[in-house]
Amino acid sequence: MTNISLKQFVVCESDNTKAYRKINCKHWNIENSTCGAHCKLKSKEVSFLECRTCDVREPLHVEKEITNKRTHPFVQQMRDKIPQYNAIKKPTPEQIEEQKSFIEKAKSYGTAETSQMLQGKVSEEIFEKRKTICMSCEYRVAFAKEQKDSIGWCKGGCGCTVGNPRAALSQKLYMPTLSCPKKKFGPEKGEGFNISDAADSVKGIITSVKNLFEKDK
Repeated sequence: MTNISLKQFVVCESDNTKAYRKINCKHWNIENSTCGAHCKLKSKEVSFLECRTCDVREPLHVEKEITNKRTHPFVQQMRDKIPQYNAIKKPTPEQIEEQKSFIEKAKSYGTAETSQMLQGKVSEEIFEKRKTICMSCEYRVAFAKEQKDSIGWCKGGCGCTVGNPRAALSQKLYMPTLSCPKKKFGPEKGEGFNISDAADSVKGIITSVKNLFEKDK
């Protein structure tokens, strides 16, 4: 005799919290009014033991088992929590490149903030030179998200969020190692370490991290 039970569950239609392991017999079914296992041949509710010892049980075809296969909801819920049933999809090449680009931009920003912390801000002369270049640049955004800045924001590919106060050019252009993403100017030296500039950089990093988490909410 073939296996008495099949690798599937049958859920009661009137109460989906009740389910039974399907018995490998043509006469077995679920009586939806009572949510009990029922034998059509004997016209009564039956137990697993009764089905196992039944000498008139007629096994189902294998094709029917495959066609009617159904997973019990509770089992599916448990599978969803198990890694092998809920594996993380491998990122596409485009997603990998996007992640690499984000990491590089984040490192560039961190380096720029750190340079101001350690070296101090660049001189007003260098700041004004950078400002002149940015004011005439086609990638400059003057206003963003109801935020205003005396110079604006860059959308040329630096990676900073347009509208983020710390990403405003009036702030960034003072950072020594800042480089234009369009190669219009490069890094410079700061005027020397001082407590005020270092504190400003620490505050800027905290603000940027906070904005990043708020963006992901």
